[in-house]
Formats: sequence, structure tokens, C-alpha cells
Amino acid sequence: MSIASHRKFLLSQLNETKRLLSLVESDVLMSYNFNQKIKELEVEIAEIPDDLKSPTVKLLFSGSAVKGSEGIKTSFISKTLQPFQELVKTQAAILRHGGIGKRGKTKGAEYSELYLTALPRGSFGVELSQMESYDLFGEEEVAEAISKVIDIVEATTKDEQTFEEMLESLPSRNLTSLKSFLKNIDEENSILKMESGSREVEISKEKIHLGFERINHYIIEDQELVLTGILRGVLLEGGVFEFIDDETGYTYKGHVSSDISEDKIENLLNKHCQVHLKEYRTQFISGKNKTLYELLDVIYKDK
Repeated sequence: MSIASHRKFLLSQLNETKRLLSLVESDVLMSYNFNQKIKELEVEIAEIPDDLKSPTVKLLFSGSAVKGSEGIKTSFISKTLQPFQELVKTQAAILRHGGIGKRGKTKGAEYSELYLTALPRGSFGVELSQMESYDLFGEEEVAEAISKVIDIVEATTKDEQTFEEMLESLPSRNLTSLKSFLKNIDEENSILKMESGSREVEISKEKIHLGFERINHYIIEDQELVLTGILRGVLLEGGVFEFIDDETGYTYKGHVSSDISEDKIENLLNKHCQVHLKEYRTQFISGKNKTLYELLDVIYKDK
């Protein structure tokens, strides 16, 4: 039983015990026993952190892909788990390296590989867990990555403003995986329930459809820029840069490509440089526009 399910079970036990107490309040002995049980349950519930994260996640479904609590289509599972796994790998790479490449194999993908470890019943689904970790922080990073993916899916299925805010920090690679994940669930007219650590999120089939339509209809255009100016600052841990253009004085901010070494950036901070940027212009269904930048390369340039 997951931590989220266990908490839910304890809460139901607490409510039921309180109900029974209300029926026997005139009986001193039984009232005492029920009050003791209530205290024990309240202590156990209080000891479970609200934000406990885990490198394990349950994905539960319904709809056309599921036959009650008996089984689920293998074609649906294979198509749905692959983009979910890519979302987790990308987020884990961001946590570890501060960024990802636009193509190719995600850095450190091996330690963030998830294994199918159980088939939960109820709404039928799967349990996925990290089973291989090569260092002390691997499990913590995968747990955080899973939590972030749940945030991303939930934000996409909420409202337009939440979706737009989420996209500001979402790598372009994740957009493709997110679209594929929601598309497969939407096609089977399914709900989605995600449980990990002490967290449980359930998204209705209507919101799944809305989220898929939202991400399926936004427009993104990109172009590459070569500019000269001062590389004013870089936050290596978060993979964020700030560059001031000589010609316009405009300050460009965005994410650093994982293809650029930290040493190269550190040696060019506050120096006159030529930078190679990729500009992403996104137009949403609401009519709003947003522009994001990615630093692809930087070289020293004499004035």
C-alpha cells in the first residue's frame, strides 16, 4: 500500500471510529476504548509528512482500456508508460545537470529508469519504481522528478493560466512526451490517478481531454540568433543565463544547453562574447504570447 493510500485508509478508520464513538457515548468502557483508538490514529496520521516524496508512483486508469479490476490493454500500457518514463528522465536530468540536450539520450538516464513492480487493483493500473541507484542522491532525485511530473500533468489539466506558467520552465523535449501521454489516456476516455509518497492526484476524463486539447493546439516557432555583448551571469545549478546585447541593450534570459561545459561558461562570465541563442516563440489558445531563450554556445570576442 502506498503512503497516500495508507493515509487515506487511516483517515477512513478515524472517521469510522468517531462515528462508532457517537453511538456508544453512554457506555463508559467502550467510549474510553474508542477515544484511545482515535488518539492513536491521529498520532499515526500526524507522523506522515504532507509532502513526503517517493521514487515509486502508481498510475491508475479507467475507461475503454480497462476491464473492471481484471485487466488493462497491453497496447495502452506500452504507449502510455514510455512518454511518462521520458518525462521522469528529463526532470531527473534537470535536477542533476541543470539542463538537457534537445536531442539524443538524456544524461544519467540509467539511474532514473523505472521498473514495473506491481499491478494495483481498483481502478486498474501499474506501479513503477526506481530499482537501480548509483549514488546517495539518485533515489532522492528520482522521487523529486516524479513529483515534478505530477505537477506538470496536473498544471496542464487545470486552467490556461496555470498551463502557461508551467510552460515557462518546461523543456521542449518534455512537451512531446506530455502530449503523447495525455493523448493515449484521452483516446481511451480514461481518468488518471497518480499516487506517489504522501501525494494523491486524480484527474477526471473531462480534464484529461481539456489538457490534451490545450497542449495540442498551442503554436511554437523557433529561430536561432547570433549576438554580441556581455554574458552578465549564469546560475549553474539551475542552468539559467543572462546576456546583454551590445546593439540594443536588451537583456536576454533563459536556460543553458547541457552541451556547454561549466568551465567554458565560468571563464567567460562578465566578458565580451558572441552567443548563439535559440528563440522559442509560443502562442497560446488564449492569444497570449511568450518568448523563451536557450543558450546553445558562447565564445570570447574582442571588441
